[in-house]
Amino acid sequence: MTEAELLALVAQGESLRCEFKRDSPISDAELAEAVACLANTEGGWLLLGVEDDGSISGLHPKRLPVNPHLLQALIANKTNPGIQVEVHQVQTRDGAVVGFKVAKAPHLVALTDGRVPRRFIVGRGQPECRFLQPHELASRLAELYQHDYTAQTLQRATWEDLNPLEFERLRQTIQRNPRADKSLLDLPNEEVAQALGLVVSGDDRLIPTVAGVLLLGRDEAIRQLVPTHEAAFQVLREDRQVAFNEFYREPLLKLFERLEQLMQAYNPEQEFSFGLYRIPVPLFPPEAFREALANALVHRDYSVRQAVYVRLDPDAGGLVISNPGGFVEGVTLDNLLVVEPRPRNRTLADAFKRLGLVERTGRGIDRIFREVLGLGRRPPDYSGTTRDTVRVVLPGGKADLNFVRLILEFQDRQGRELGWPHLLVLRQVTDEGELTVAETARLIQQGEGRARSVLEEMVELGLLEPKGAKQGRVYHLGAGIYQRLGKPTAYIHRRGVDLMRQEEMVLQFIDKYEKLRREDVLQLLPHLTEMQATRLLQRMVRTGKLSAIGDKRGRYYVRGTGQNNAG
Repeated sequence: MTEAELLALVAQGESLRCEFKRDSPISDAELAEAVACLANTEGGWLLLGVEDDGSISGLHPKRLPVNPHLLQALIANKTNPGIQVEVHQVQTRDGAVVGFKVAKAPHLVALTDGRVPRRFIVGRGQPECRFLQPHELASRLAELYQHDYTAQTLQRATWEDLNPLEFERLRQTIQRNPRADKSLLDLPNEEVAQALGLVVSGDDRLIPTVAGVLLLGRDEAIRQLVPTHEAAFQVLREDRQVAFNEFYREPLLKLFERLEQLMQAYNPEQEFSFGLYRIPVPLFPPEAFREALANALVHRDYSVRQAVYVRLDPDAGGLVISNPGGFVEGVTLDNLLVVEPRPRNRTLADAFKRLGLVERTGRGIDRIFREVLGLGRRPPDYSGTTRDTVRVVLPGGKADLNFVRLILEFQDRQGRELGWPHLLVLRQVTDEGELTVAETARLIQQGEGRARSVLEEMVELGLLEPKGAKQGRVYHLGAGIYQRLGKPTAYIHRRGVDLMRQEEMVLQFIDKYEKLRREDVLQLLPHLTEMQATRLLQRMVRTGKLSAIGDKRGRYYVRGTGQNNAG
């Protein structure tokens, strides 16, 4: 680390990834605690010899001379498992500073006394280091896949805490769901519960797990044994008045059915003709709702006493489903569509899969996007997700029926469905006009190679048209697609606007540099091919906007007389 790099880091202030410490001198235990705090959060820098306000006070004389190896050994010995850090000494005009570069730990790091520190954002957005409480430890371990809260046995629970009626509901769920594991129907209740991890054998009895009580427990047992479980269904009107607001603490299968029934009452349908059929287009696709609801119930943090919310909210743009507990480790907004499934509650997730309530592959997010986009709406929005809450909005409003018809026509003609990446690209191009390969890669959260393949496949299918070559190539809807979407003039408008913009840029270049060659056009408009650049110049000569000087390789162009040279 250089002095310039240090000063730039100090200028940014303290954050989750950077802590300032005065060396007064700081004790070895305090130093290890500050490092462990960073390791248990996002990693980052500990700057020793910097005040909270960012002023540099320097190291205490007792710290000098600095021995980096001794500091590394001290921190490794006072943390468990030992943390390996980089130590950088930087001399400034105000004094020496030691920077400890701390990597994010893939597991929880404790101090030698067993306490586990972590950084949090507190009042006024300030970072603070504090020790995790027992329920926070369980939550963090679940995020790191080192603990399955729902697999825990509840020693106070008995077999009698499970409701026979819920076993019957479970069997009915399996019978009516084609994705369910039908082999479970042949087992008695005790063996079904064991097969799903809902009970374990111990002390000559079957002891329910958290997952068992959540799925099959009596209402009173749930309130006593898993008091953190709660879900709410809310309906807000456009004037922000509450039309419906009920909270439930019921076994998950019963709750799932209740919320589905409530949703049906607030999910009106449009219809349109497609051949001989009337096609219903609901406000929110039921399959997407079921998958998003199952995700919220399965992946929520059950160590936190907060509710899962299902809320119809006009201000939010549609249906909001949120659950306590942010994304688990490794899942972010930037890889949500492609990251491998990582359930917080493995036992509960496996049970839902075998009951057919979620995708067996664990890729329910694909289904949510495919269903929503297939109804002619914008993609689901996860941007409201925080460290502590996952929040998805399924867009409402009027459906784009021409878009739905286009998808159905394609599927009828091709005999196959469009995948979610193709639907996402088609929706984006319809709304924004065009996409580059780089923009498509960011959109579908995959590499540029895969993005280019998706775009070129859509060209072959007649959904998109390319424009330009090499790095400047962009993709937009074809003329036939604009026609099917009820926007026949949009294609002509787009082509016309592009042509006008190209001519304007050519003329601006000549006004500045007096003349222009074809090579200049290719640099000025990198999405054009050599042939397209030639045709642009020829057209501007014919219309009198340019005059050509010279022949072949030596030819260049200047401002024309404004007279049409056609013919």
